[in-house]
Amino acid sequence: MSNRILRSLVACAVALLLGAPLTAGAQVSAVAAPGRSMTAAQVAEVFAGVVTTWPDGTRIQIIENADAAVAREFYQKVVRKPQPIAKAQLTKLALSGQGLAPKRAANDAEVLELVKKTPGGIGFVLSASVDGSVAELHKAP
Repeated sequence: MSNRILRSLVACAVALLLGAPLTAGAQVSAVAAPGRSMTAAQVAEVFAGVVTTWPDGTRIQIIENADAAVAREFYQKVVRKPQPIAKAQLTKLALSGQGLAPKRAANDAEVLELVKKTPGGIGFVLSASVDGSVAELHKAP
């Protein structure tokens, strides 16, 4: 194995061990059912636990992406709040009955599927995964 390949493998292993996101710099998008819209600030408020209903009164159902790297990028770029703090607020709202507990999806494809079929659903995925079956509410660079 060449030294160059070996150095690349070691760098990847170190990144994984240190928890560095392999998707760093990747674009992430908030998505919802077709026909829904929201500003970037409103999307951040939803995932920070400030807003719990759509303008039409439908309760918001957050679909969490279980991919830790995608979630980290989304919360850093869009919510601008550490994920544990935002999730604690969402849990507090769910326990008090003021909001719905987030549903968890294994990956981008599952997030898209759940967002489409869940009333009030909103989620986040890598922007490259967005297809025409959902509305892209906000794309973060």
